[in-house]
Amino acid sequence: MNSRYQALMIGHGASVLLVGICVGYVLAFNLLGELRFWPIPGAWDIAIPGEPARWRAAHIGAITNALMLIAVALCLPVLKLKRNGERFVAWGLILSVWGNIGFFLSSALGASGRALSVGANRFGSGDALNNFGFLIAYPGAFITVAVLLLVIRRAFAAAAPAP
Repeated sequence: MNSRYQALMIGHGASVLLVGICVGYVLAFNLLGELRFWPIPGAWDIAIPGEPARWRAAHIGAITNALMLIAVALCLPVLKLKRNGERFVAWGLILSVWGNIGFFLSSALGASGRALSVGANRFGSGDALNNFGFLIAYPGAFITVAVLLLVIRRAFAAAAPAP
């Protein structure tokens, strides 16, 4: 069974994967301090804000989130969810993954508190970028757990021997 929700999850997963790949280019330019496109001669000096470790986390985090979204989408037929269950799994993970992208990019761009809380924390003062990154991802931290608990329950139910 290929549902509309499965296709939406795969489409959003591929979109997030593309974002992760592009963030990898930003990481490279951040490390180099210049834009360089081999075999095009020359380079353009550029200062990309943020620490390389945060850009690396954004690159890997986006790719990992994309793969999770696609993997769960491919599992949907096995779970035999009702339409509302599929909708919850699909939109729950789609919103969570995009929220995580906001978190990763906010942190990479230099959010003062690494987008780990609203307001100040041990890493910084809690500027607007910090608060945005935290608030955009925070709901997804709970939604993802609820979605995965449903996926776990339905997967083990599907694996149970027939009475």
